Amino acid sequence: MASREEQILQQVRRVRSRKGRRAMPEVEDYLEVIYALEKVRGFATSKDVARHLNVRPSAVTKMLRRLRQLGYIDYEQYRGFVLTETGREVAADVLRRHEVLVRFLEKLGVPPETAEEEAEFIEHGLSSSTLEILSALIDFLENRPDVTDELIRTIEERVRHRAPANPVR
Repeated sequence: MASREEQILQQVRRVRSRKGRRAMPEVEDYLEVIYALEKVRGFATSKDVARHLNVRPSAVTKMLRRLRQLGYIDYEQYRGFVLTETGREVAADVLRRHEVLVRFLEKLGVPPETAEEEAEFIEHGLSSSTLEILSALIDFLENRPDVTDELIRTIEERVRHRAPANPVR
């Protein structure tokens, strides 16, 4: 039987070699920011992207080149970058995963700011089938406040015993 470490290595290899895998987290972060900037201004500039992702302009230039090669963005002279239809679909999918995760975490009593931050990390590894399961669970919890209240009490009790200085709410 393989050790836990060997199992982890096998799982990482399996996940990384999966065909039809989504874009990498860094690519998704860029698409998410460009999508939001496009909604606000109609386009995104390298400077805006660098500021929102807190990265150097040279890193943005390199990634924008990659995004263009992948068919996710187009450059419009005198304006900036805009998402292609494919880029918009990927970005919308990332935003949907993010929103579902935030709702889920908040439903469990995680403070909104923490839920936003943690959803940002989790969203990149979530499959669409798992997302649908979380969505169904959220719907169930919203329709059953008695179950939600019991779940929150159980979580708070467990957290109190493990980390008394760090309550869930």
